[in-house]
Amino acid sequence: MTEEAVAAADLDGKIAFTTGLPTPEPIQLLDAAGAAAVIYQSVNADQLHEMIVTPVWGTPGLDDAEDIPDLPVAQVTHDAGDWLRERCAAGRVEATVTTEVTTELTTLPCPVGRIDGTESDRYMVVGNHVDSWYEGITDNATAMAATLELARIFAEDPPARGLVFGFWPAHSTGRYAGSAWWADQQWLDLRENGVAYYHLDLNGLQGADGLWHQEMAELGDEHLDVLESAGDLPLLDGGGDGNFLGADRPARNSDQSFWGAGLTSLLSGARLEPGEAGGPVGGGWWWHTPADTRDKVDIGVLAEETRIAVALASRICDSPTLPHDFRATVADVREQVAAVEAETDREFAGVHDDLDALADALEAAYGVIEGVDAVGSDTAAAAEDLQVALGNELVPALYNSVRDYDQEPALPHEPLPELRRAAGVDGTRREERFAETTLTREVTRLRHRLRNAREAAERFVETQ
Repeated sequence: MTEEAVAAADLDGKIAFTTGLPTPEPIQLLDAAGAAAVIYQSVNADQLHEMIVTPVWGTPGLDDAEDIPDLPVAQVTHDAGDWLRERCAAGRVEATVTTEVTTELTTLPCPVGRIDGTESDRYMVVGNHVDSWYEGITDNATAMAATLELARIFAEDPPARGLVFGFWPAHSTGRYAGSAWWADQQWLDLRENGVAYYHLDLNGLQGADGLWHQEMAELGDEHLDVLESAGDLPLLDGGGDGNFLGADRPARNSDQSFWGAGLTSLLSGARLEPGEAGGPVGGGWWWHTPADTRDKVDIGVLAEETRIAVALASRICDSPTLPHDFRATVADVREQVAAVEAETDREFAGVHDDLDALADALEAAYGVIEGVDAVGSDTAAAAEDLQVALGNELVPALYNSVRDYDQEPALPHEPLPELRRAAGVDGTRREERFAETTLTREVTRLRHRLRNAREAAERFVETQ
């Protein structure tokens, strides 16, 4: 469903009928077009997959409370959808859509455990979600089990840097409200001491035949090396075919509540190819259905995914310096800026100048960092400080359009979102003038963050 297709249809006061997974973006489009209700035909011939259609991430604030949709949305089976389509093709159809929705404030437990590091106050966050549709064995009891095993292993031999284990409630029905609430409560400490977020979800899938992965650039090589060395399953090219939660970088899903705090994000796990057996997202045909039961678990796959999590946490928490290479992040920013320039026929020379200066500063800084051989040394501590400072600047610069303290909505998301949006406006003279104002501010915002990162790198080199 595209914006153009919705705009071309006469939906005012009518019930829209479509095929797919009910998600926030099309619901926003249909609501804006004046639809009275929406009926989705399931993408799976035999199953209805429970979904959430609000774009509001976590508990709403004053600025987004009105974004919770009130458009009635229902889902029907293939047979029912085919029957309805035949009636629509034959002529005018009158229908009634009745839905029952509960939107209320409630208090939920949010269990979080912690293992302190032996040499550093810095820590990696490992999260899963505790709520499920129906029995929810692979979504998400298996990930909870993997998290508990990870905690047991590291509790017996604590690492140099710490680990925090989050069991997030309200992943679906609260749109990541648990992780968002905890990020709000711990934002200052996360900003100062958090180094990475690894999300566990849909583990131990029966029939999984490849490893899907998403990662931010600074840990891209490290993550892939862990998957290839600790895992036996082959990597799915490009993170899969793009149908499972996007491409090879984290998207607005999976409790990604820590971008504003500057934490590098990673996700990976064994998946099926989307389709008849793999279901709409590669999580099995039983995903978000009552059929997600114990017989859908492959213990061998679950054990492999747990080994991967242990290996990844060991590298992040026990390496002499953090394995984050922010030179890759600078290259990523440069690539995204160049893409915006190519798409919009613009040039951002000042941004490239700042990227060049930051790249030079990081080359000097990593020349020092790569010589560190112990976590507890003064140079190691200074390197850790630098890498956290780089994450604080570069992660929000690349991924956020909102303030660092706020959450992006659960909508399709591209890097440098506001820069890309403002640069691409082609409308009335008034609209283009307003877009230029936003573009000027976004360029300034990006250059300011790049300069902050460069100054941090230069200070590090000067003091070592």
